[in-house]
Amino acid sequence: MKKYCSIFLLSILLCGCTAQETMETISDEILVSVMAQPRDISVELPGETALPVVENDAGRIYLCDEYEIVLQTLDAGDLDRTLQTISGMEKQQLTVMETVQDDVTRYEFVWTSAGERGEQLGRAVVLDDSNFHYCLSVLRNPERAEKSQINWNQVFDSFSLV
Repeated sequence: MKKYCSIFLLSILLCGCTAQETMETISDEILVSVMAQPRDISVELPGETALPVVENDAGRIYLCDEYEIVLQTLDAGDLDRTLQTISGMEKQQLTVMETVQDDVTRYEFVWTSAGERGEQLGRAVVLDDSNFHYCLSVLRNPERAEKSQINWNQVFDSFSLV
């Protein structure tokens, strides 16, 4: 009886030891994941900033006597890093207003900093489409703002994705 019980227990233990067949598929096509392409930016810049001073794949910089405008496209995912890149400040130091328009999240904020020409006032908008952060930032002298004919609200309101 002990012999039969031993054989029975041994057969139960060995039942789970079956080999599973591994299948591998081969294709003639090379499968490459498709990277998202950045979308185009639309913005109505002031007339005197017709040509960028510096331009590369990631963005453009426009310099004038009273202000500088920076348009740039950064990788999405880390909003804190993007805010740090634009303003030099961390998100905890800024008051960021978040809104949603269409399928894009819009972040707006302002900051002040000391520059070579005195105190500078910065304002920025970040559009987040989950693939990229599209950024518009303006750095200007607040003392010259009264003399300026530029309606900055119009400029920032016109900033959108095409």
